[in-house]
Amino acid sequence: MMTVDSYSELKQYVGSVPRAGTEETRDAAAAIRAQAQLMVCVYAKDAAGIKAIFAEAGAPDLIESLRSPRYFPIHAAVASGHSGVLRALVDALPTDLLDLKDETTRTPLMCAAEQGLSAAVHTLLAGHASVDVTDRAGYSALMWAAAAGHADTVKVLLGYEVCERSPESDHPVGIDRRDQHGNTALMLAVRAGHYEVVEVLIARGADVNAANMHGERALSIAIALGRHRMVRLLCDRQELDLNAMDPKGVTPLMQAADYASATYDSSILNLLLKRSIRTEMRDHDGHTAVLRMAHHGSDIALECLLAGGASPDALDPTGCGAVALAAKTNNVLALRYLLQLNTRRVDAQDHGGRTPLFHAVVNGNREAAKLLIKYGANVNFWHDASNADLLTVARRRGDPVIISLLVEHGAEEGAGAPSRARLMACVG
Repeated sequence: MMTVDSYSELKQYVGSVPRAGTEETRDAAAAIRAQAQLMVCVYAKDAAGIKAIFAEAGAPDLIESLRSPRYFPIHAAVASGHSGVLRALVDALPTDLLDLKDETTRTPLMCAAEQGLSAAVHTLLAGHASVDVTDRAGYSALMWAAAAGHADTVKVLLGYEVCERSPESDHPVGIDRRDQHGNTALMLAVRAGHYEVVEVLIARGADVNAANMHGERALSIAIALGRHRMVRLLCDRQELDLNAMDPKGVTPLMQAADYASATYDSSILNLLLKRSIRTEMRDHDGHTAVLRMAHHGSDIALECLLAGGASPDALDPTGCGAVALAAKTNNVLALRYLLQLNTRRVDAQDHGGRTPLFHAVVNGNREAAKLLIKYGANVNFWHDASNADLLTVARRRGDPVIISLLVEHGAEEGAGAPSRARLMACVG
């Protein structure tokens, strides 16, 4: 925060005999000495001493030197927690110096906000310190307080916010100010898990739909981190867009399904399904939430989605349904659940004429192939585009386990081939 000189070192420096030099160097040394004397008073919590320093004839030079300081007495006063010392400095210094940035580019107000020193925040704001100044990361004092979880300090800061409105929305500018990554105070509070701060910010009109440069919103952050209470709190806002997509087309429902799959905790997913949420939206790969879960998710997420009204019959851009996608990726848990639910899709063909078992064989997915055969998949399926049956495809791949599995269940080379009459008809 500041040049680290101990109290004893500062006292020794203040009491030392100034070195000879030019008038300019003597003036500079005197200014630094005065700054050091201020620091001594701050460390000693001597408000009267601070007032006495600013009452001296050299006070204007001291104030000017603080614009390019060696020491940061007002930052130190905040850290000291002594209200009298801070008040003495706030009363003595011009307003612009209340927003002086230390080596970390933080102002005294930011330091007080991060530490949750509400009284210090109030003192600085009453002295007209700016709530709009940001540090090099783009953080304002409000962001520091929100990220640190100081709800009372957040309330104090919001009480001094300028109620200026953004031209793009009806939200106050200050409350939705963004850091260099596009995060707002609300996003920071959600990410850090500070429920009470989130409550305060939402009640004061924070934009619940704001997105950062990565496309994250408060809701998506809460879902990804499993913050159930925050998800419910956000969903209770009528203005919340429950179907907002991120840059990859992923919706909150899809994200909640991903979370349920990873943790086997479906509470957030079920919460969203009880809201006015669209279940058939597609990501940029053309997958619905159900198709995504068939591809890489769990049976528990699939069960919740289907129970919540999502369609089991959606197809991806290649014509693959949920069963085929599960077979392609060897997602056995999802595949078993889907087949137990309904076996009529066991031989459904995609736009390329491939069945789920064909996908399992081509990809060497032994467990998926075994499961599909158990639920009645046609082992003698003929794929026209490959001009081959499944057994031939398996032999081309050289997978002895799948070859044995197919033969064991009645697969024969050429058994599913089109008849000569059919071939002639096709040629004719």
